Amino acid sequence: MKTSTKIITLLFLSFNFFIKAQTKIFTLDDMNALTSISSLQISPNGKSALFMTSKRNLEVNSFDRKLIILDIASKSQKVIGENLVGIGSPSWINDENISLITRSKNGRQVHILNVASKSLKQITNSNNRIVRYSWSPDRKILAYFVRDKREEKKGADRFNDSFEAGNNDYLIDETPINTSVWIANADGNVRKITPDGFTVATGLSTSSLAWSPDGKTLAFTKYPSAYSGDSDLGVNYSYNTATKELKPITKNKQRESQPFFTPDNQSVVYRYPRDGFPSNMSDLHQVNIKTGAIQNITKVLDKSVSNIEWLSDGAILVRAIDRKGNMLFKMENGKTSKLNIGELVSISSLSMAKNESMVLTGLKKDYPVEVYYKPNLDANPVQLTNFNAFINDINLGHQESFQWESNDGLNPNGVITYPPNFDSNKKYPLVLQIHGGPSASSVLGFSPTTQAMAAKGWIVFQPNYRGSTNLGNAFQSAISMNPSEGPGHDIITGVNELKKMKYINEDKIGVSGWSYGGWMTSWLIGRYPDVWTAAVAGAAPVDLTDMYSLNDLNRMRRHSMVESPYVGDNLDWAYKNSPITNFSKLKTPTLIMSKTGDSRVTITGSYKLYGALRDNNVPVQFIAYPGPGHFPSDPVRATDVYKRWIDWLTQYLKTDKKSINRIKALKN
Repeated sequence: MKTSTKIITLLFLSFNFFIKAQTKIFTLDDMNALTSISSLQISPNGKSALFMTSKRNLEVNSFDRKLIILDIASKSQKVIGENLVGIGSPSWINDENISLITRSKNGRQVHILNVASKSLKQITNSNNRIVRYSWSPDRKILAYFVRDKREEKKGADRFNDSFEAGNNDYLIDETPINTSVWIANADGNVRKITPDGFTVATGLSTSSLAWSPDGKTLAFTKYPSAYSGDSDLGVNYSYNTATKELKPITKNKQRESQPFFTPDNQSVVYRYPRDGFPSNMSDLHQVNIKTGAIQNITKVLDKSVSNIEWLSDGAILVRAIDRKGNMLFKMENGKTSKLNIGELVSISSLSMAKNESMVLTGLKKDYPVEVYYKPNLDANPVQLTNFNAFINDINLGHQESFQWESNDGLNPNGVITYPPNFDSNKKYPLVLQIHGGPSASSVLGFSPTTQAMAAKGWIVFQPNYRGSTNLGNAFQSAISMNPSEGPGHDIITGVNELKKMKYINEDKIGVSGWSYGGWMTSWLIGRYPDVWTAAVAGAAPVDLTDMYSLNDLNRMRRHSMVESPYVGDNLDWAYKNSPITNFSKLKTPTLIMSKTGDSRVTITGSYKLYGALRDNNVPVQFIAYPGPGHFPSDPVRATDVYKRWIDWLTQYLKTDKKSINRIKALKN
């Protein structure tokens, strides 16, 4: 604990070293000017990169999207698709053609886009929309998922719209439909390969779809129903295209996902929680197809793995989250080594060619995402794009990782972002920006919302509490049956450690978060009511019974909720471990925001929090955004969220005497 304090103090006694010459600071307008990058893939010959860009367009409240091919040697770009309606899942077929899903007269279908001519040709004609597809290795067979059609009702039955609610969120108004697997041959023969009642998707999850290297077998996940609450009950299946045999790959009965074949065609790798326990890290397991023997191949790494690639020497390239960011590792003979990523602090995506060159997207501490190229495993990444170069002209806040000591032998960490032109001889408000999940983490790397907050003259603290994914399985699973008190203690001990720094204004501390970050915000302002000056609770669940009964996850066992609250004495436990248990102690001015049709965190929690603050005479504002979704998906409403968030904190974190006295009077 003393060590971390000394490190931070030494780093910033002369923080002027980090001050930039730029005078412009980061704003929400700059956030809206950023370009994001997705669907990155290297071409079969390793000479080009395919990706999509997206940029907010507030004038039409949408996104300007482009499909781009980049020549790696020259860094030249060619836009091959612009404003395609509903474009998704672009993938190389060969060096001349790309397949993708886009809308047509009969819903979303697979098309082929010629790189040279930019001509678009529809190749599927399903009677319902396609949600996923995969080409066989020889590109002669296309496998894809199709949503089943609803049975048409006749006569008076047309007016009977009753349905079985089942394990779904309370907002559904019809029975969820199954998703089937189909294959189409080059000769035009199309057939459904899964039986009626078999589904590879729920309202929450859609299976992956993978071919064996010899092109004879498919692998995907079967769910017991299309109800969202059954999403953790998946079992992986294989289908032999020649024998038409459909069978489970292992003897596991639930919690399997994302199967894919090893290059030698001998095994299937899949995700499964360590030891089958739902709070544990989801490790990659490998099952031998002939013997059924299973081994956990990433347990030795003890990190949350995003994706892996097999190398020519039999080793495995792994992208996984480390303490401070998403890193690259090489796993070989039970040993792991971290690979060079140069100035990057986190890798967002990765695509590797057969010659083991790769393209990736990554972040620096002070620079947003761009496309990079690594010609081999040891080389420094070379930046290929400059979509967000305007950031170089903005004076940003400096980031540092911060670690402290909690209890239970745990050592949480987090990220601190200092205001531009930080002076360690001055005092600054402290603002917590708590991540959701809780199976997520805050790591180093450019963050637009964090920079917008730091630009207001605040020190922004993003804590990783137990349940976070960046500190190994023991830390992640420590949230099991401990959803609030343990994570809350992790956060408050971090705050107390930071308060020892002479530049922290102890009278001006804000706390905020969305989703599970909203849960923790709601818990902290009740459990530690005298610490906070202002709070923002977005999409905040406040009651474990709501989380278990009303949302799309409902009965699923996950992170802290590994037992039903309705069994034995668990209802008492659920109440005591929910933020609502401390609602009579609330005294922090709080902004509440939520979507009215949020199926992940139902708006019921926001109404409960609002009522508690109102009835305890605490300043509160409750803002609702119409429609479905866990967070506004359009740029106008999303910008409004962040503007209200920052404006609410601003009015209570002012440091003039009049404002300080006003806040003290409110809390007393």
